[in-house]
Amino acid sequence: GKGGDPHRNMSDVEAETAAEVEQEAGPSSPTAPPAYESIVLSDPEPAPAVSEMENNAAAPGEDAYPSPPAQPPGARLVARVTEPVKIGDGMTAHAAYVVAVDTDMPVFRLPKLSVQRRFSDFTWLRDKLRATFPGIILYPLPDKVVTTSPFNSEFLEHRRAGLDLFLRKTCEHPALRESIDLVAFLQDEHGASLGSAASPWYQRGAAGTALAAADSWWQQITTATESFVAGAGTESLLMEEDPKYLEATEYLLLLEERLRRAVRSSDDVVGAVNAGGIIVESFSENARVLGDCEEKGAKVLLGDAAGGLGQAFRQVGAAAQTLRAPTETQARRLADAFRAPLKRGLALVQAAKEAIDARTDALLKLQTARARCEQKRARYEAAVGSGSNGVNGVAGAPPPVAPAPPPTLGPTWMSSLSSITKGAFGGAAQPSIEELQKEAESAATAMDVAQSRYDALKDRMTTELPRLHGELERELNAAFACAAECFKDLAAAQAAAWESVVPGCSNVEPLAPPPLPEKGTDGATEGRVKALWTQYMGGSTTNGG
Repeated sequence: GKGGDPHRNMSDVEAETAAEVEQEAGPSSPTAPPAYESIVLSDPEPAPAVSEMENNAAAPGEDAYPSPPAQPPGARLVARVTEPVKIGDGMTAHAAYVVAVDTDMPVFRLPKLSVQRRFSDFTWLRDKLRATFPGIILYPLPDKVVTTSPFNSEFLEHRRAGLDLFLRKTCEHPALRESIDLVAFLQDEHGASLGSAASPWYQRGAAGTALAAADSWWQQITTATESFVAGAGTESLLMEEDPKYLEATEYLLLLEERLRRAVRSSDDVVGAVNAGGIIVESFSENARVLGDCEEKGAKVLLGDAAGGLGQAFRQVGAAAQTLRAPTETQARRLADAFRAPLKRGLALVQAAKEAIDARTDALLKLQTARARCEQKRARYEAAVGSGSNGVNGVAGAPPPVAPAPPPTLGPTWMSSLSSITKGAFGGAAQPSIEELQKEAESAATAMDVAQSRYDALKDRMTTELPRLHGELERELNAAFACAAECFKDLAAAQAAAWESVVPGCSNVEPLAPPPLPEKGTDGATEGRVKALWTQYMGGSTTNGG
């Protein structure tokens, strides 16, 4: 497990362990993703959120606890992660982050609260939300990295910004903001009851990570084995899933690859702009030195009237020097408002795969439970139809089975194992009809639970995928708009600098913008795209642009 009571049952561990394997849906050689606005997704009415009490009740054996009362519509809940603080000294020193809460929700004891939380507490909260609200796409946490300078200001600020984004998005979600775990995270003064501090030593740090990975691997092996025995697999999943949902998941997987490439390209763009500023500064210094040298040499050869060429060199160097500051400014803007949103979009798509994996796992377990229910029911009906008087005079029980011969050791370990297995299980007494009936009823109940869980996931993802798409659309549109503005401002600074050296050099006709890719018949969207393209490129919308 990842924290909490180490004596939890297997249902709890299974609920908190999300599948890490990538969902393989659609053709093996997918085509390029469609244009961004053309993703095929309906925008239905928001599905009613399944409360934590209902969700826990749907899974027998899990710990059930009451959800907080429903909050009034429009209730305010704003949580921000502010400055990091250092707690302790020496080997026990660690960083914590101040979480400031402003709310009018009656479930909180005070309208304004402030608590300190460690990174492990945020991990605990996200794991709890993922287990309690399967199907909801949670914002990712910043990467957990091992650093030799855990109190470096730049490192702490980067982590603080990522934690703040996660918490803000969580509080804005209409279902997540009702979570009892979120309420406890935001107002419980005893931080030791959260996260890894409440876990035994073997569930903390590297040992906890390794055990969690082993537990996740074991759960995947168990689920895959049960599904294989029951006949459930990739083909049966694809046959039962909604084709539109499979199309949307295929789109997200393709978008993940495109975003990964875009992030790499954004690194190159930021590095090139920053390197351009360094090169311009070096050029300005060399031009100034060359001007001084030329002026001194010319005066030696030609007298005091010479030196015009040296002055021109110094003028060029001064103009180049003025470009250093705007180039640095635009490089920072590109890093913060272009590269960072692309990375957030990539992380958000990868987080969406958690929900996709959860739905795949739920359908796989539903098909397994359905097959097991059919097997138990068929066995029970066969026993009832046999009309046997049973074992030892028990009416209705199947006839006894002759005991198997004692196991013998074969020439190979496989034959020996087969003999031992037959000896252990082959001669077991058959269950009575009453026992078969209970097994059939239990299997039917398990199938109903699996069906309810899968239906809840489907309802949530019906609204979650369009919400994810809207979030990505806002992030990516703003990122590329910012990139266009940065290059426009940088070009204006360069034109002004060289205009001071060669007046009129920037008075040229602007280049026609490249044509936009062909789109569908959505005139409103096409008009907005053309307007933005014209605004940022400074041209007309001719040539199909």
